[in-house]
Amino acid sequence: MLTKTEKEEDLTEDELDLHLDKMKRLPRGSFKAKPNATKLKNCKIKISLYLDGDVLEYFKKRAEPPHAAPYQTQINHELRRVMENDSTDAASLEKDILNNEEFLRALKEKLATI
Repeated sequence: MLTKTEKEEDLTEDELDLHLDKMKRLPRGSFKAKPNATKLKNCKIKISLYLDGDVLEYFKKRAEPPHAAPYQTQINHELRRVMENDSTDAASLEKDILNNEEFLRALKEKLATI
């Protein structure tokens, strides 16, 4: 197998020019990440985490069947579900409060006394 320098030595000057003509300079910044590629939802971040042994065993057991997602993926999925439910619950609570006429009347009376 030839090393890079031995390969270059075997090329004639015309062949080398031909190779250089095929090469192109990339525009500045073309190597940057695509839009949205660096959003936190699309990035995996390595952490060290202490879990209770039974929790870890539970997810490892769930990952055993063929075609099951790896246990780390399953843990991530469950954490995401909790996170998304919390934000949905908060939005639902806000909607319920703003549509509760009795609450709004009581709030109006309370604010009038301040």
